Amino acid sequence: MRFAALGRTAMLLDAIQACAAAGHQVVMVGTAKPSPEYEVGPKDFERVARKLDCPYFCGSALDTPAIVELIVSCRPDVAISMNWPTLILPTILEKFPQGILNAHPGDLPRYRGNACPNWAILAREPSMAVTIHRMVAELDAGPVLARREMPISPNTYVADAYAFLRQAVPALFVQVLDDLEKEVAVAVDQSAAPAKSLRCFPRLPSDSEIDWREPAEHLAALVRASAEPFGGAFTYWHGERLTIWRARAEDLPCPWMGTPGQVANIMPETGEVVVLCGRGVLVLEEVQHAGSQRYPAAVVISSNRARLGADVSGELSRLRHRVAELECRLTKPDAVTPSPKPDPDAISISESKRGGQNVDEET
Repeated sequence: MRFAALGRTAMLLDAIQACAAAGHQVVMVGTAKPSPEYEVGPKDFERVARKLDCPYFCGSALDTPAIVELIVSCRPDVAISMNWPTLILPTILEKFPQGILNAHPGDLPRYRGNACPNWAILAREPSMAVTIHRMVAELDAGPVLARREMPISPNTYVADAYAFLRQAVPALFVQVLDDLEKEVAVAVDQSAAPAKSLRCFPRLPSDSEIDWREPAEHLAALVRASAEPFGGAFTYWHGERLTIWRARAEDLPCPWMGTPGQVANIMPETGEVVVLCGRGVLVLEEVQHAGSQRYPAAVVISSNRARLGADVSGELSRLRHRVAELECRLTKPDAVTPSPKPDPDAISISESKRGGQNVDEET
């Protein structure tokens, strides 16, 4: 089949080459500005288009006269797409006799919209899926032509979901193009019942801040859903950001009284740190303090007196002192304001490395 490719991500790039290797002819490649977490960009798509000897463009608007003319002149039977940044208008969809096929990393119609693998992990679903559907005017609502499922366990990180998608998306596109060419493809309409669908909205980096009052199971899921290729779940330790890259939920073996965020145990032999939550404990395995490398949690947090989370009262006190200091300098340039008393419980990373640990800082 003659196919066009429209979208972003390494998965689509792999799919273009897989479909071409399976005997289908790519007649046009279009991409747009990538998101920060993407491994590939416009130059990679341009390189593949040049290798496969087909036209290439970069831009998010498909309804411009130049792009419409390009589509018509290339005479594609169908298009494959993933992560196109805008909704594609019906006037563009109708330019492709077999439609535009979109790879969606969600189990349609249950997971429509954005960040579906992340939301599925957060919801502690038993599985997630990738679906190939034919685009219609409504978001992620077109008939499904192929589907592949991946189980989700308490050990599944979002990087595992992306590894699954990287393998599954090219294979599914090849399968669907083969079926269309043989005229055996079956498109199954999605349910129109509102209760059958789940609209997922985008996640922001700030959504990954840890609220220690939440149950440990939820926080462990947040860590797994926020890890690479994203920025990681985070909290604060002595006023500085601490990213939690690896963690798991556990139950305490006995009743306890304490404030969520309190360090309950430090295990130097495993490098782990146990932190109280609203219910249960979160066992921190790998963390990254601001401006440093990733370390086992016990390298960074070495005091049982530590408590994680934003210290709002302390920050307000420091801000008040800073404002007073600045006002004093403006009114009395020669005056010296007293420094705030140091926190006796504050332990710097360099102090936590004493005692024989030799860890190089990232430059």
